[in-house]
Amino acid sequence: MKAPRILIAEDERHIRLALSLLLRQEGYEVEVAADGDEALHKLAHPAASPFHLLITDLQMPELGGLELIDRLHERRIAIPVIVITGYGNREVACKVRRRRCAAYLDKPFQPADLLRRVADLLHHPAPLPV
Repeated sequence: MKAPRILIAEDERHIRLALSLLLRQEGYEVEVAADGDEALHKLAHPAASPFHLLITDLQMPELGGLELIDRLHERRIAIPVIVITGYGNREVACKVRRRRCAAYLDKPFQPADLLRRVADLLHHPAPLPV
């Protein structure tokens, strides 16, 4: 069986690389995007098979995480989304929930927390809104 494909949209290079390494060590196939525009293009036109999960930062240049999620909904691209941010607060959490994201993590987070959420979403997926 082929490994699930995960796309990471994160503008901070060291975080993008660390997340990619962490997930690859767990056996996932990982692609990265440096911003929301690049992520949207990869999700709309996957080079190989479709992605099974998106992990996105909120604060990114050009197209941020919330805008990326909105564009995915507009294009009817249904994918579970884990949002990560270093700027979390109650208002941000509400915005993320309203967009029906699968999970939300404040930076810094423990790698085990992310891996647990990824595994839960990929092995026990909830129905996706379209």
